[in-house]
Amino acid sequence: MACCLDRTRVLIRQAPPPSLLPEAAQTAARRVLDAGLARSGFATARPRLGVILGTGMGQLVDRLEGEQSLPAAAIAWLPRATALGHAGRLAWGDCHGQSVVMLQGRVHAYEGQPAEMLIRGVDLLAALGVERLLITNAAGGLAPGLAVGDLVVLEDHLDLVRRMGVPERPQPTTAYDDALSAAAVAAVGGVGLAARRGVYAYCLGPTYETRAEYRMLRRFGADVVGMSTVPEVLTACGHGMRVVAASVVTNLARPDRVATGVPTDGDDVCRAAATAADGVWAMVRAMLQGE
Repeated sequence: MACCLDRTRVLIRQAPPPSLLPEAAQTAARRVLDAGLARSGFATARPRLGVILGTGMGQLVDRLEGEQSLPAAAIAWLPRATALGHAGRLAWGDCHGQSVVMLQGRVHAYEGQPAEMLIRGVDLLAALGVERLLITNAAGGLAPGLAVGDLVVLEDHLDLVRRMGVPERPQPTTAYDDALSAAAVAAVGGVGLAARRGVYAYCLGPTYETRAEYRMLRRFGADVVGMSTVPEVLTACGHGMRVVAASVVTNLARPDRVATGVPTDGDDVCRAAATAADGVWAMVRAMLQGE
């Protein structure tokens, strides 16, 4: 059985030839190049890194040198984002002399999008030649000891949506790149912020979990919980990308404490996520280094 699992992992890590990417994704990539991305050097060299920016983290694109961007609608491939804190743009620029492409927001299944729409951003990044992918999200903190603003770099996940319309695909035994993830944790610590490895529970949403559900997820072994990321991770693995995924803890699940009566809302999540910008940028720099 171990041999079969290892073989599955190897097959998933192999990047598919461009012909296996959706033709529409390749057309969208050419449209992006024609709109200006080629002037950033992507026409002759594959971009080093792609980044998917989760809720409240869109302002990170302002740190790119020579930043340019396009609205998703202009690409005619990416679906329109409607969730709070997701601008729905594709941005590109340089970080320390290396090219980076960023998706400024994503769509979620709870927005009424079919499963294939959740992964179009990753398909586009693959068509542009991205080899390394950093995926970020805002999440509720389940594990004791977490604080708002902490970063949890994923080492595994619980997919609680798989049987609710997400396309079936081989499950990699190791979806998250250990070497790059360790470098990401170290980089966050290097700028004085808290980071640790952990397990992400992927739920459908859009409602926040009940206190009983928080207790259940903790017993399942989850450290953080959110409503995205896993379909993108699996798709990126299928494209042969090296993947790091990180959750910004934007609210704390403390189901055994007396309720405060103050519910978490989307604005709170966006504000909390923005506090981790320096840590996410440190991860971007770390993923641009080494082999």
